[in-house]
Amino acid sequence: MFGKKSKVLYELGPYLNLGMQLAVTIVLMVFLGKWLDNKFDTSPWFIISLSLFGVIAGMYNFLKVALSANKSKKKQK
Repeated sequence: MFGKKSKVLYELGPYLNLGMQLAVTIVLMVFLGKWLDNKFDTSPWFIISLSLFGVIAGMYNFLKVALSANKSKKKQK
């Protein structure tokens, strides 16, 4: 019983925190952009540019991890 469940969790492991990493990256960049805009009175330039950077960086990490986990899964078969 535990063997089957642990195998499923082992296979899902690389994917479990990808959504959280993506969301945290974007949210941190938004807050950093908002703080910089308030500090330098440049609203909305930092928030827009850092939000886009957060989306790009988050998606890059998401795709990198998903593709590498998929490749390693195919190698095991």
